[in-house]
Amino acid sequence: MNDPDIPLPSQTGLLARWTSLQTAWLLFAPPAVTVGLNWVLARLTERQPGTPALPLVPVSVPSGVMDLVWPVVVAVIVLVVAVLLMRRLGWRRVMPVIGVFWLLLWLGGSAALLHRHLNEQGLFLHDATALGTTAPGPASVNAQVLSSLFIRASLRSMGGTELVLQVPGLNAPYRLLLEDPEATQIKAGDTLALQFSPGRFSGLFVTDWQVAMRKTPAPPAALQ
Repeated sequence: MNDPDIPLPSQTGLLARWTSLQTAWLLFAPPAVTVGLNWVLARLTERQPGTPALPLVPVSVPSGVMDLVWPVVVAVIVLVVAVLLMRRLGWRRVMPVIGVFWLLLWLGGSAALLHRHLNEQGLFLHDATALGTTAPGPASVNAQVLSSLFIRASLRSMGGTELVLQVPGLNAPYRLLLEDPEATQIKAGDTLALQFSPGRFSGLFVTDWQVAMRKTPAPPAALQ
């Protein structure tokens, strides 16, 4: 039985010098770097006064069936191509390519985390504002609430109230997730006074919000 650390006669170059220890480093080191970077950035954010500003996310409406299907189609094509290459060239020749792709995948994730942190740096929502006790300044904009949906906490999100807003000056509706328990009282038709600021690189973030006007409920119909 061959030792995995002893190169086979057919192996040459980099593959001949590759060991199981290096394979373990390639598998586990990139995810560890990404997780560690995420932890460090989270600790740096927690040291800032207040809470991070709330991102305004445009509501994407699929223009057709292909907008929903194309991610699945691309994933299937990539998987089929990878299997065909592995069968044609052999897994020993394909593994370096898969290793490079794996490394670039996690490096891209780390770069995305750093980009998000720098993009939101300096944008914070004061605790008093998050409770709705501080009135927005004169630069606030009144946004109409189109819909309100309560989202339960999960592994991916802390949950809260997701609002779909029509913001003056912005063409498409935007989503805003509020974790404040008071936000559950916001209903469609209400008006929010918002202050928002652009990120350092991209995106819009709410730095202050308050309910400016609540929709007046319609009077009950008179009994005949």
